[in-house]
Amino acid sequence: MGRKFPVAFVLMSLGLVIAFSIAVASNSASPTHLGEDVSEITVKSNLNESNGQVFTVTVDGTQLRFSPDTIVIEEGDTVRFFWENQLLAHNAVEENGLFDSGDPQRNVEYNYTFQLGENGTYQYVCEPHANLGMVGTIIVEPMPVTEPEPEESDEQEEESSAMAVGSGKISAILFTPWFIGAIVLVGFISTRADRFHLNLVLEEEIEAVLVDNDGKEIGETLVDSYRSRVVTLCALYVAQGIPYGFMTVTFVTFLAAEGFSAKELAFLLTLGTLPWSLKFLWGPIIDRYQYRPMGKRKPWILIAQSGMILVLISMVLFIDPEKDIKSIAYMFLVYNIFTSLQDVSTDALAVDVLKTHEIEKVNSYMFTSKIIGGIIGGAGLGTIISFTGIVGALILQIPILILIMLVPLYMRERPGEKQFPWSQDVESSIWKDEIKSHNHTFKEIVSKLKVAFSLKSTRLGIVLSLVLSLSYFLIPVLPLLFVRELGWSEEKFNATKGGLIMLVTMLGYVVGGQLGKRFGGKSVIIYSTLVGASISVVWGLTDAWWSSTSYLVSIWCVHTFVFAIVSINVFALMMRITWCEVGGTQFTGYMAMMNLSAIIGYQLTDPLASRYDYTTLFLIAAVLETLMIGAALYIDPNETRRLLNADSLSTDSIPESVNIPLGDLN
Repeated sequence: MGRKFPVAFVLMSLGLVIAFSIAVASNSASPTHLGEDVSEITVKSNLNESNGQVFTVTVDGTQLRFSPDTIVIEEGDTVRFFWENQLLAHNAVEENGLFDSGDPQRNVEYNYTFQLGENGTYQYVCEPHANLGMVGTIIVEPMPVTEPEPEESDEQEEESSAMAVGSGKISAILFTPWFIGAIVLVGFISTRADRFHLNLVLEEEIEAVLVDNDGKEIGETLVDSYRSRVVTLCALYVAQGIPYGFMTVTFVTFLAAEGFSAKELAFLLTLGTLPWSLKFLWGPIIDRYQYRPMGKRKPWILIAQSGMILVLISMVLFIDPEKDIKSIAYMFLVYNIFTSLQDVSTDALAVDVLKTHEIEKVNSYMFTSKIIGGIIGGAGLGTIISFTGIVGALILQIPILILIMLVPLYMRERPGEKQFPWSQDVESSIWKDEIKSHNHTFKEIVSKLKVAFSLKSTRLGIVLSLVLSLSYFLIPVLPLLFVRELGWSEEKFNATKGGLIMLVTMLGYVVGGQLGKRFGGKSVIIYSTLVGASISVVWGLTDAWWSSTSYLVSIWCVHTFVFAIVSINVFALMMRITWCEVGGTQFTGYMAMMNLSAIIGYQLTDPLASRYDYTTLFLIAAVLETLMIGAALYIDPNETRRLLNADSLSTDSIPESVNIPLGDLN
C-alpha cells in the first residue's frame, strides 16, 4: 500500500512530461498569441479616428471590489464609473487627484477621458473602503500611430482580441527545465520514501481511541473519544464563522440601507476586523495563564463564548443598533476580541487533543464548519433580517451561541478534570503533574518557543507557511480573464466563484483530510502540489480553449479542488509539528506567516500582471506553487512529538542535537 501511491504518481509524472512537451511544441508553433503586440492588445474594433473606446467600471458590492479592478486603455479612451442601487455608498478617487467622482453615493455615473500625454499607471480607491482593499488600477498606454494596414481576416481578429494584462511573454520552453526538475525530484524522493518520511501511514499506528470488546468508545473526555473531539472542534469553528459573516455581510448591508454613510460603515468594519489582525497576541497569554483543574483550553473557550454572549445582550438592551453606529462599532470591537480569543484557544485545543492519525481529517471538518458558520451568519441571518429586523437578528444569535457553548461546557479535555467551574475539585495526578511543567512566566514561554523552533522541521514550517500563498497573485487576475477578456457577465462570474467554486473548496477540504489520514499529510502535499502546478501549466498553455465555458470551469474547479487538498494538509502539518507546551503561540505564528504569504502574493499582482500576458502569468504561478515541494521536503512530521514529548520532557531525555536553554526549563 505504501508503494502503490508513489508509483502511481511517478507514472502520472512521466505522462505529464510527455503532455507538457507536446503542449510546449504546439504553443511554440503557433505564429500568433493573445499577447503578441501592444497595439493589438489595446486597440478596439469599434475605435474610430475621432473618439476613443469607453470602458465601464462598476462595483461588486458583495466583495467590496471594483469590477474590473484593473483595465488597460489608451490615451483618448474614456473610463465610465457607473453603479446604481448599491447597498453601500462608493466613489472613485485617483490617488493624486487626477479624477474624482465626488462624495460616496449609492448611484454614480461619472466619466473621465484620458487626454494625450496622460499615459501611465493610475491607482484609484473607494475612499470609505480603501482599507478593505477596494482599489483599482488604470493602465493608460500611448495612442498608437495609425498606419494603413490590410484588413484582417475573422480568424486574425479573434487572435488579436484585447487583453487587460501586460503584453510581455516568456517562452514556455524556458520554464521546461524547472518543471521537469520538479517532476524528477518528486520521482527521486518517491524511491527514497522512508528517508523523506513519505511512508508515514498513520492508520498503521496504534489507535489512540480507547475501545471495548464491542468496538465502542469507552472514554468520554476529548483525549478518549474521537466523536467528542470532532463534535467539539467543529461546533467551535461554526461559532467562529457566524459573527464574521453577520458583521461583514448582514449588518453592514442593513446599515447601508438605513442611510449610514460609507465613512461610518468603514469605521465599523475597521474596528470589527482589528482583533483578527492581532489575534497572535493571544497565544502567549493562553499558554501562560491556565486553570488546569478544568483543562488547559476549556476555561479560555468558555470565557470567550461568555463574553460574546454578554456583548450581544448588551447591544440589544443598551444600544439602538439602527441609530448609534459609533457605540455599535466599539461593541463589535469587543465582540471580536472574544471571537478571536476563541479562535486561538480552539486551535490550541486541537493541537493538544487530536491524535496523530486524526489531524488531517479533523482539520478538514473544522475548516468546512467555519465556512458553514459564515454562511449562517451572512446568507442565513441576511435572509431573515427583513422579517425580524436587526434587533431580532442579534437576539437570534444569542440562543445559537448558548447552544454551541453547551458543547465545551459539558466536555472535559482529560480524565480527572472537573466539568463545571462550581464542581468539586477532583484529585487527579494527571493535571497535577502537568502543573509542575506549566509555563509560569512569559520568559519560560519564550524559552520554550526557542526549544520548539530549534528543530529543523519547525523552522522549515515557517518557510512552507511563507510560500503557501505566493501564487495568490492570480486571484485578482481571474476576474479580468473571465469578465474583461472572455465576456463573462459579472453575475455569472460571482455565481461561479461564490457558488460552485466554494462547494468545490469544501469538497477538497473533506477529501484532502481523508487522503492525509490514509497516506500521510506530507505525501499528499508533495504529490498534490505537483499535480496542481501541472494543472496551472496546462491552464496557461491551452489559451485556445478558453472560449469554451465548460473547459474553463472544469479546469478552474480541478485546480481549486487540488489546492484545497494541499491547503488543508499544510494546516494539519503545521499542527502536527507544533509543540503542545506552547501550542497557542506556535501554531498562531504559523497562521500569521500564511497570512503574510497571501499579502506578498497580492503585492506581486501589479508588477507581474502589468508586464506579462496570461499564459506567462499561469506559468509563473506554477513555478511559485512548486516551491512548496522544496519547503516540505525535509520536514519530519513526527520530529516534534518524538523529541519534545510534553509529558516526558526533561533535561535527561532531550537529544543532544536539540539546542535548548536547559536552565530555563527548570
